[in-house]
Amino acid sequence: MRKTLLAMLITSAPLLAQADDHPGTFIIAAYGDSTTAGVTASGNRNIISQNNEVSFLQQMLREKYGNNIEVKNHGMPGAQVSVLVYNKDNTPMDWSDRMAKSDANMILINYAINDARINFFKDKGERIETPEEYKRIITELVKGAKANNKLVVLQEPNPICGKAERWNVWPYVYQLNEVAKEQQVPIVKQFSVIKENRDWQSEMSPDCIHPNEMLYKQKAERTFNVLSSTFDSVLSRHSS
Repeated sequence: MRKTLLAMLITSAPLLAQADDHPGTFIIAAYGDSTTAGVTASGNRNIISQNNEVSFLQQMLREKYGNNIEVKNHGMPGAQVSVLVYNKDNTPMDWSDRMAKSDANMILINYAINDARINFFKDKGERIETPEEYKRIITELVKGAKANNKLVVLQEPNPICGKAERWNVWPYVYQLNEVAKEQQVPIVKQFSVIKENRDWQSEMSPDCIHPNEMLYKQKAERTFNVLSSTFDSVLSRHSS
């Protein structure tokens, strides 16, 4: 009996070591608006493309770290950041409790465009977020995620153009960077970096709000660079 047990332990030892080296799937939850969901133009209408930033990001991460990396897309077209902390009737939701129940190891946060749009038009029935209110909510999200042992990465929105430019997204981008500094979390630079390309508007959908698939891939590359440089040791532990 003892010989049989010893043989079983010797046989299973490599498997136990392998399990220790690969402690399961590393889940990244991406929260955001239609640019997270992947809305882009196709023909004369907008669709949700499978070739979006989140799908490109997962592909890049898996190429480097293996298939134990999963990026879940929680993007909602039309959403502003307050959808994560308030119900439609304006009663508060418990973000911290949501994070406690979440299986995610890392949280990505990408809002600002709809926040600016709704504030500009003062849409009736919508929660109006000034840049300062936006900052307060982003701070709440970061603190709630960190309190539940989630890694947090903030993502700047892409710039917008045409008539949409008057919505003035920049004050929200500024406040997002302020939260990153105050809460000491990484932020993916997109807004000004994209504008450095003089021809950046050619990489947008006709509505001048959503990127085309090429720009989504560029956005994913910048997010990938931040994740791989900041959290390489963590991601490497989940390599398959």
